[in-house]
Amino acid sequence: MNILDKIKKPESRKLEFKRQMPLKVDLLKTIIAFSNGAGGELIIGISDKEREVIGVKDPLLLEEKISNMIYDSIRPMISPYISIININGKNIIHIQVMNGANKPYFIKSIGIKDSTFIRFGSSTRKASQEIIEEMQREIHGYSYEEEIISSLTFNDLDQNAIKYFLHEINVGHLDKDILTKWRILNKDDGDYFPSVLSIILFGKAELSEYDYFNIRISKFNGTDYNDIVESKEFTIPLFPKIDEIITFLKSYIKRTSVLNGARRIEKTIIPDFAIREVVINAIVHKDYSIKSSIKINVFDDKIEVINPGVLYGNLDIQDLGKGISECRNRKIVKIFRKIGFMEELGSGIRRIINLFSEDNLKPPVFEEQGRYFKAILPQEKYTLTLTEKIYNIVLAKRQINMSQLIYDIDLHKNTILYHLNILIKSKKIARKGKGKNTFYVIRTK
Repeated sequence: MNILDKIKKPESRKLEFKRQMPLKVDLLKTIIAFSNGAGGELIIGISDKEREVIGVKDPLLLEEKISNMIYDSIRPMISPYISIININGKNIIHIQVMNGANKPYFIKSIGIKDSTFIRFGSSTRKASQEIIEEMQREIHGYSYEEEIISSLTFNDLDQNAIKYFLHEINVGHLDKDILTKWRILNKDDGDYFPSVLSIILFGKAELSEYDYFNIRISKFNGTDYNDIVESKEFTIPLFPKIDEIITFLKSYIKRTSVLNGARRIEKTIIPDFAIREVVINAIVHKDYSIKSSIKINVFDDKIEVINPGVLYGNLDIQDLGKGISECRNRKIVKIFRKIGFMEELGSGIRRIINLFSEDNLKPPVFEEQGRYFKAILPQEKYTLTLTEKIYNIVLAKRQINMSQLIYDIDLHKNTILYHLNILIKSKKIARKGKGKNTFYVIRTK
């Protein structure tokens, strides 16, 4: 993507604009936040609202000043790529920062605790101690799910949930060494201890100090939080309750009837796969170091899944649906894939988007809000404009003339012609032939 296209994009987790050289501390905060996250680009000399090219004075001097600031102030050391770009006679500074390999990055003179910064959407914020610890775990190649809870024992796990898991992997007897292989237990001097993972999936319900591992489903009247109808909390162990959670959630969702051969059947307006996928995704991608539970809210017009933890690693919202995947809780993913709860990583979001499009539902929305990730699945059909309806007819028929369009839409010729011209000008369709032999096709280029 060239710089002119980049300037038109909104600020995001990976992109920020500054009208002029920011204060030293603000510059360092942004560079550190990009390094601690998925990388990013800071462009100086562009107004962040109007996207007007303002330019900077003495760009060579400014480039050297920025390099020295970063070199002298940030630890561990980083080396962003800084370039000067001329746009219509005005120079801007373009700073490209890579995802850091030695996180967390911080301001040397202040220290890790008070000067480690991260990106939340398009804003830069100070990292909490939990986030700093997660970055440190990431560097050492393990995650919070693997942490041993030495205050608990094997007896704190729900034995029926353990047996259910062993049965699903075709093990007919209780074998602690097999559980160790799956990181459900950790062996130390002959004793077996549970991990965070094992409490999430197999911990006894009475372990109330871990209630933030639970999942709460709430039903509201209307389209906001004003009138709650009912709420149910699913406690640990989560592993044997996956199907129960999904079934309960489906009971709150609008239903529609469709023909299946000669019979009419009822189903949820939101595709089954999408319901299951957002529940499974919430469990496997949650940041369990954040002491907040997964919340699933059902409104008249949508369901929303609020999950503690922003996208992991190098992922950005714009990457969703493109087959790119990074996972915070790899051991939970391994278990879920073995059992058949999950398909190929990175494929689920794309399939949800496609299913909503096929069912003519309003598109799903995925966003980050502070330390949380939110998935919104609308329960409403997308209302096509007349232009879109005509385009879909042309797309389905591949080739169509005016008389056929009049028959299909039952509108006056001039009305249809108006919308055809909109599609022609936008280069979505093309007019072929002349006079009575005129017909319309989808443009391929």
